[in-house]
Amino acid sequence: MSSTRFHRLAWVILAITAVGQPVLAQSADSPAVKREFLFEVRGYKTQNQGEQTMNMYFHYRYNSGIAEADIPNYEDLRSQALKFMDAVDPAKNPYWETLNQELCTQLKDGFPIEAITCQLLVYPDNRPGLPYEPGYHGSIHTIGDIEPLAILSPPPP
Repeated sequence: MSSTRFHRLAWVILAITAVGQPVLAQSADSPAVKREFLFEVRGYKTQNQGEQTMNMYFHYRYNSGIAEADIPNYEDLRSQALKFMDAVDPAKNPYWETLNQELCTQLKDGFPIEAITCQLLVYPDNRPGLPYEPGYHGSIHTIGDIEPLAILSPPPP
């Protein structure tokens, strides 16, 4: 996320009137205000594609005008994502793109979210007996008007 965009999201903008009195330029109820959240799941060991390790990243925007009481705890989304991934049938060996589309759609439909972007970032794999997969790779799936995630390698632990 660019620093300009972060500052727009993180700070209330004040305007100064002609007489020098500060007035609120945007309130929390203004349609221009967007409330977003992001989180990661690091080092998840999936049963898919030979028990690979991956990081999962989620960035989402709440429904416009969401009340404080309706904001979900991100741990609920995290639990839903882990439950989804734990239920993957490794015998079907689905593509990361397929899993990500299904997971991202499930999260969007199950929570008060107007836009979401999800990234599955799979670690390089050089284990004997499995196909060699050099470099970090994975899938990005985006629903709605939100900038897609694009994390190329995981940050250091």
